[in-house]
Amino acid sequence: MTQAPTPGHPGGQLWLELPPLSAQAPRRLLVFLHGAGSRPEAFAPVAIAWQLKFPGATVAILQGLRESAGGHSHDWYDGSGIATERLERVDRAALTVGERVALLQAGTGIGPERTVLIGFSQGATVALQVVRNRPGLCAIAVAYAGRLAAPIRPGERIGADIHLVHGELDSIVPVVHARQALRGLSAAGARVTLDIDAEGSHTIDQEGVILGTTRVLQTIFRGRRPPRNERPRRLH
Repeated sequence: MTQAPTPGHPGGQLWLELPPLSAQAPRRLLVFLHGAGSRPEAFAPVAIAWQLKFPGATVAILQGLRESAGGHSHDWYDGSGIATERLERVDRAALTVGERVALLQAGTGIGPERTVLIGFSQGATVALQVVRNRPGLCAIAVAYAGRLAAPIRPGERIGADIHLVHGELDSIVPVVHARQALRGLSAAGARVTLDIDAEGSHTIDQEGVILGTTRVLQTIFRGRRPPRNERPRRLH
């Protein structure tokens, strides 16, 4: 696991990077955005579980942009106040995340068509805003327990594949936000899905990893028949 240092801030970091597991598997770039009050090291098990499905991928777990209370974890933005007050903060976070993804693409030589952006909670909201504000930066985005920072604007168009995954029992970000995002993103032209884990809460468990990775694989191999042993799930 490689630490990318923050210039001028000894001991700080931009992201944690995991090299590919296989030199023969297709090259991809998986970029993860953890939730509020977390850190890249804590999110590593989820990223590794994803990488097992994409062994040729370089994985980067970005670090949140602001220290949480206590200084041992990070948020992406200040989540206080009403939605209109938070929007500017989310936009600033999305701008920085977009710049870091572009740095990773330049450093790895992996282009947007092979880049997947995966976010959880606050990280999911930022990931969705990156897709909206910087078209063409990534081909696929996966948002776990996320919400849109603001409603879709009249005339707004989104060309990416977006997969929403949400726990039915999530009390932190209720599932209604995912359903609203599904309607809005669909109206903007995005190829979007929503999978609801009937037993899921505000976390990414094994079922969440399966749902997210399956959707990405289906997108990559669009047009092919799904495996016969694939279990049916609640798809909305």
